[in-house]
Amino acid sequence: MHAFFGKNEHGRDFIVGDIHGCYDLLIQQLEYVGFNYTQDRLISVGDLIDRGPESVKCLSLLDEAWFQCVRGNHEQMMAEDHLFGTGYPWRSEFGYWANSMTEDHITYWAKRILSLPIAATLSFQQYQIGICHAEPDGLDWKKSRTTPASKDVMMWGRKVLRSPPGFDVEGVAITIHGHTPLDKPRWVGNRYFLDTGAWETGNLTVRKIDDIFDEYRLMHIL
Repeated sequence: MHAFFGKNEHGRDFIVGDIHGCYDLLIQQLEYVGFNYTQDRLISVGDLIDRGPESVKCLSLLDEAWFQCVRGNHEQMMAEDHLFGTGYPWRSEFGYWANSMTEDHITYWAKRILSLPIAATLSFQQYQIGICHAEPDGLDWKKSRTTPASKDVMMWGRKVLRSPPGFDVEGVAITIHGHTPLDKPRWVGNRYFLDTGAWETGNLTVRKIDDIFDEYRLMHIL
């Protein structure tokens, strides 16, 4: 359910919002920010697949040494529907792109998806950063990421953006999420949401984590 991402000792860490099958757009954005494939690292908040035109290519990102990912609700839907026949009817609603794949190939990726963590804690400078697809469950990052009952909140929740809490998440410096499409990235306390609806808007947010963290510190200094 949870993974630790150690410090990147060789380059920079970037984070990307929901890619949703927009592989070519991702590569364009990585070129724009000067991503170094041999030194830098890209962390995804999940939802690699569905909606956009290149979901199979996006799944192949899981094979890249420079790429890390937490599980999104669309990955979860794929795995539950294909492997167990439970949950949301993913194949009929979103998984039409998989019709070009063999059943064995779909099964392979569905099992790979289940190996993805639902949350991750990133070591960054002298701080830690919490990452999950939708939002933390409550105000304690450690409890949020270790309680099985929190799984659905961390992949599906939208409570924080709809009814912003008055307190920060404790146990990490900041948290970063996608899931809910926004016109532009938004802070809610120390929670940062960066899904900008790439599959529909053509706007895929890729940001250096240094810049996100500096932005948060500047807000608190001011």
